[in-house]
Amino acid sequence: MSDRPSGRTRVDRGKQAGREVVGRAEAESPWVKNLGRLGVAAIGFVYLLLAWISLQVAFGGSSETADNTGALKELAGQPFGRWLLAVMAVGLFAYAIWQAILAVVGYRSEEASSQIRHRVGSGAKAVFGAALGVQALKLTLGGGSKDSSAKQEDWTGKLLAVPAGRVLVVLVGLVVIGVAGYLIYQGIEKKFLKKIAGSAGSALTRLGQFGWVARGVAFAVLGVLVVVAGFTSQPAKARGLDNALKTLAGAPYGKWLLTVIALGFAAYGAFQVVTARRHVEG
Repeated sequence: MSDRPSGRTRVDRGKQAGREVVGRAEAESPWVKNLGRLGVAAIGFVYLLLAWISLQVAFGGSSETADNTGALKELAGQPFGRWLLAVMAVGLFAYAIWQAILAVVGYRSEEASSQIRHRVGSGAKAVFGAALGVQALKLTLGGGSKDSSAKQEDWTGKLLAVPAGRVLVVLVGLVVIGVAGYLIYQGIEKKFLKKIAGSAGSALTRLGQFGWVARGVAFAVLGVLVVVAGFTSQPAKARGLDNALKTLAGAPYGKWLLTVIALGFAAYGAFQVVTARRHVEG
């Protein structure tokens, strides 16, 4: 019996290969890439605003939540803020499309395990970019946007209500802590430099290291609070990044640690804005 593929199988494989070629072409399209890079810069700008809000939390409080939603609302209240949000929304949606394409057909030159890891990462970035783009669009059109902290409390409460919900919430918290550890590792080992084409000077590299490590520390605090919410069955303890930063601010020497994290957010944001036009991964 012949092992040669049937005519229909060859046609199916040809169609699949054709879709992959088209997908790769779309991912490499200058329009998609450049708009996606606009999204990278938009995310960097969000982190610069988040750094400003975090500093206000550390030294006297802020009317906005210290998370992505709060940063966008801060921008919406400024002169020409809605116009900037509109541009950011376009870039964020393009970024989401770019990352979605990479999640499906990207990283084909890498080994299987590395390819899967990077595709999963791009998929998560696509969801993040789309969610942030929706928030920016709502604020551009004058609508409200529920705070990320309130959303996280809602889903934590729903998860706690299902069988074995406490275990699931604890597992989510441990995953967040794992992601935080990976961010810190990327910062220390300078893995983020692979995202950009060409070389970075020592000053820019140090800026990126500081930013990635600071993000990791902030998300580690968030992960610990989610774990605590699971153990205590209190969803209010898992109120997102805003609650994590404010909890940190209330701890001994927390104001100064939060100041360092805020400066790290600013460093991350500045790195993304400065290097956006050279990003090859996002």
